[in-house]
Amino acid sequence: MRNRGRRIRRRWIESRVAVRAHPVRVAQMALPWLLGVFVLLPLLWYEMDRAVQGPVRQAGRDAIGYAGQSMLRWMERLRDDTRFLADLTPRLLQSGSRPDSPLVDTYTSFLLSSGDYHKVRWIDRDGQERLRIDQDAGRIAQVPQDALQDKAGRPFFENGVGLTPGQVHLSPLDLNVENGRIEQPLRPTLRASSPFVRQDGGIGVVVVNFHGQVLLEKLQAQARHAGFELYLVHPDGYWLIGPEPDDAWGWQLGRPERTVGRMDPGLWQAMLRQPSGHHGPWMFSTLRAEWAGSEGDLLANADPSLGQLRLLVRRDALVGARWKWVLAGLALAAIVLVVLMLLGQARGLEREAAYVRRLRRANQALQLANERLQVAQDELTRAQRLSSLGLMVAGVAHELNTPLASARLALSTVRTGVSSLERQVQAGLRKSELDAFLASAHDACALADAELRRTSALVQRFKQVAVDRASLERRRFELGEIVLDADPRLRRGEPADGIALELDLEPDVAMDTYPGPLEQVVANLLTNAVVHGYPDGGPGRVRIAARADGPGHAVVEVADGGRGIAAEDLERVFEPFFTTRRNRGGTGLGLHIVHQIVTEVLGGTIEVRSRRAGDGGGGPPGTVFCVRIPRTGPDRPASPT
Repeated sequence: MRNRGRRIRRRWIESRVAVRAHPVRVAQMALPWLLGVFVLLPLLWYEMDRAVQGPVRQAGRDAIGYAGQSMLRWMERLRDDTRFLADLTPRLLQSGSRPDSPLVDTYTSFLLSSGDYHKVRWIDRDGQERLRIDQDAGRIAQVPQDALQDKAGRPFFENGVGLTPGQVHLSPLDLNVENGRIEQPLRPTLRASSPFVRQDGGIGVVVVNFHGQVLLEKLQAQARHAGFELYLVHPDGYWLIGPEPDDAWGWQLGRPERTVGRMDPGLWQAMLRQPSGHHGPWMFSTLRAEWAGSEGDLLANADPSLGQLRLLVRRDALVGARWKWVLAGLALAAIVLVVLMLLGQARGLEREAAYVRRLRRANQALQLANERLQVAQDELTRAQRLSSLGLMVAGVAHELNTPLASARLALSTVRTGVSSLERQVQAGLRKSELDAFLASAHDACALADAELRRTSALVQRFKQVAVDRASLERRRFELGEIVLDADPRLRRGEPADGIALELDLEPDVAMDTYPGPLEQVVANLLTNAVVHGYPDGGPGRVRIAARADGPGHAVVEVADGGRGIAAEDLERVFEPFFTTRRNRGGTGLGLHIVHQIVTEVLGGTIEVRSRRAGDGGGGPPGTVFCVRIPRTGPDRPASPT
């Protein structure tokens, strides 16, 4: 160590002598390096920080978007399940609330079919609970009559009882209260309530409690999987998920100081200024801003605070900061290099070659670091594409979840009824009990069959949207024959669900286009006329006409005398997933597929005219779809957008 200190001291003395001997030359050599260290390195630091922070913020926004869509799917499921129970309850109320009644069995089966709910009940118009089934850690129990509570004055009841049947109120996400006190251990809860009309004319409300803790834990797990910590904030600034466990639910637990404004005033002011954005390492957005109108009428009867809940994500400062250490090391190495260069220049030009080689190695290391950064950016882009694919698959799964859950619930009801029947057989079965069982089983099986058919139709519809039509073949055919081939009932002339089919087909209309897509257009329009024109069945009529329209075009019209389309819906009938029969199995894809085939495959146009009974202008009610296509199709069908 002593010898090393002597060498350093000797080199320092030599450099001082050299500097005094050649001050101008040393200054000329030092100036470019000093500029590089004190100008270029800060600029490189800024550009590297911007290049890294951009993808990180985009990933944070994606994590918020995924969490927001997850909450939307869970809330829509809660709304649909509550609406389903509210529709089912008045039909089962006549059996009472005995432990073996169909209503109790249905509520029990409902809780068993989903672990996300911990309570289902119905309340009379005065706020008194009449039946309540609780679930706790997989155990189902009916609450005794003397333990039922008066919920008059609670917001979820008061806001729900004033709605019309079919509407659903969503409560704020807060801690569950039992007998006037916050339940211990704490149970975050989201409640949905929907009214119904009893057979005697009385009003009741069905209330379903959703496990809020399950929802919050799933959101946190999803965000951690993407490398972020997720937080949830009340519109007033209180934490629902906070940085510390004691931060949550401060407004209910008497901790008013546990707010975002107290922790980070700058962050809170940024959240108040705009619904979504970023502040430092934080990214944030409200649920309403994240949904961007995709929630439909979900929030129409919900508590106003629900749509204003704020999602926040933050990545640990140590994550992604490795490049800073690398760049700081390179900066330190550059400074050392400059010092060594000055010392070497002062001692002589014989050391110049060694310094040049060292500089080249430093540049190679910087280039390698830049290449690795580019690879990391490419991987992040690929991960974002996979995340978008996951959101699409999650949307399809959500569409399938509702009918499958309904079918499972119906089958569970049948299974429960069979168990009850076995006990009744052992105790002496009466004919009235057997008839009641058969009626209930028939309804449940019909419901399960309808929901499974709906599931199958959904799968086929989604598959149909993704079909690549570039492989279709064109051939010559006669227009009337293809129209007749579109549906077997057209050739037989038999009614469709009690609706007469009328044909007006001009003979000898020669076509040279794509017969398969044209058949599909006619079949879809026929089905649409029967299902939507006459939702309650016949009597009625559907008229299909096909004729030449000049030498180069042909026209196919499908007209019905049904109830018609509302004026506000007429411009949206060709949009994907737009339907007025969402609760009765409609997917909103039929007319969208027709529009794609006509415009992108057959090279034509489609128009719709409709009138409802009572609309102005005169004329009979009904709907007419007019398809006009060239008799010689395009050489190659356009690829669907």
